[in-house]
Amino acid sequence: MLKSRVFLSYTSSLGETAARVELSLKGEGFSVFRDRSALPPGESFDDRIRAAIEESDLFVFLVTPEAVAPGRYTLTELKFAEQKWPHPGGRVLPVVVEETPKEAIPAYLRAVTILKPRGNLVAEVAAEVARMGAPWWRRMLEPRRLVPAVVVALLVAGGAWLALPPYLERQEQNARAAALVKQSRSMADAGDAANAWKLLQQATEVAPASREVFEAQEQLAMNLLRHAGVNYPGGSGAFVEDLLTRTSPVLSRGTSGAKGERLANLLAHMGWADYLRERTGVGGLDPAQRYRSALEADPGNVYAHAMWGFELLRKRRTPEALAEANEHFSAARQTGREREYLRTLQVSALLRTYSNVWIEEPERQEEVMRIANKMRTGGEPQPKGWGPGSFKRKVWAIYHFRFVASEAQEPILAALPAAEHLATFRWLFPEEDLAQDEGGPSLFDYFTVRAQVEERAGERAGALASYRRVLGEFESRKLDGGRAIKTADKARAAIRRLGG
Repeated sequence: MLKSRVFLSYTSSLGETAARVELSLKGEGFSVFRDRSALPPGESFDDRIRAAIEESDLFVFLVTPEAVAPGRYTLTELKFAEQKWPHPGGRVLPVVVEETPKEAIPAYLRAVTILKPRGNLVAEVAAEVARMGAPWWRRMLEPRRLVPAVVVALLVAGGAWLALPPYLERQEQNARAAALVKQSRSMADAGDAANAWKLLQQATEVAPASREVFEAQEQLAMNLLRHAGVNYPGGSGAFVEDLLTRTSPVLSRGTSGAKGERLANLLAHMGWADYLRERTGVGGLDPAQRYRSALEADPGNVYAHAMWGFELLRKRRTPEALAEANEHFSAARQTGREREYLRTLQVSALLRTYSNVWIEEPERQEEVMRIANKMRTGGEPQPKGWGPGSFKRKVWAIYHFRFVASEAQEPILAALPAAEHLATFRWLFPEEDLAQDEGGPSLFDYFTVRAQVEERAGERAGALASYRRVLGEFESRKLDGGRAIKTADKARAAIRRLGG
């Protein structure tokens, strides 16, 4: 029964030597491909050689200066062998037939031990091929391999025994740290950031080198920074300084050795930390430089694009700044991530100045109306909740200022086609949500706005019902303030105007 199949690569000048090697290998039971002249007429030479190498189990290369010279077909055969076996170990046998400079021998061949026969070349090649073709367990029983293998096995076993107690201790530490990380995430999800942070500090003490703990700290630090500047825009200087004291070392540590998206996330949030420092009165900072560096590490980074857009809008109140900021926000939305956060950040930037003062410019407030409409028509998630800094609360502030606290609603009503405006208002502020969420508007204020939007859209029945709800809230709550009385009078006039 034939053993392994052997491909013999050589130059034509070694034809006689190759023939003797072939006979010797066949005598050992190997199948050998050697004679290129035996190829069938008209058959593709390259295809047949490639196929022969693909069908082989071993590849023997007879090394001479001529065989490794540029342009020789032996190098083509060697390329086919490298394609089949990316690493030559156990598959390729280079045999020096004529003295050849080491640097001339291809690196692929030098990656294994090169056979340099000291006696009979044919016999030594046959012996080495027979060894390579033997089962692995038989090769390991060779005296020259058996003793070193046994010694290595004993050393490994001894080392493993000595390392077992420290290993088990590390496993226990990592398990305890993982449990603290899990508990911390649950607390963070519940809104208890302070205790979530303390648990991660405990996890660091338990497992000081845990990558899981490091990454959990980074994620929590970034989350706290993001929400400090959006959900709590008026946070005190002491609150911000304490937050930066805790989070900045974590971000700086993370950038060491980080690459790609992780590095970009960290750099972007370091830029956001610089923005927060500016709000406490620290000068000479340039958050945009951090965002620029983040995008160099990860060109599509969601946070770097969004935060850079925010930076442009809060510092420059020009059409050019708005256009440039919109490009960044658009790039961030294309990632499909953090969609509500992106919109909240965009609206926050439109509604606040460099010094964090509320902007009363109709143009920017109209842009917010258009953003809300695009969210609805584009199938984006409906904003939820009325918490501090939430998207709903920011947009409602515009309606309250324009419709309730003053009589400047016309620019906002004209920002969108009337029917689209009504559809977006109902999508953004469904009546059923008001009773469930704390922090939303009173029903008196809500129906004051809704009635006017419905009337503008030609929804006569809906507008009449809403104006009546205004009067109902006015009477049931016994409102007696000057603004409330004036609003109730307007509601009565609207009901008469609509024929109610």
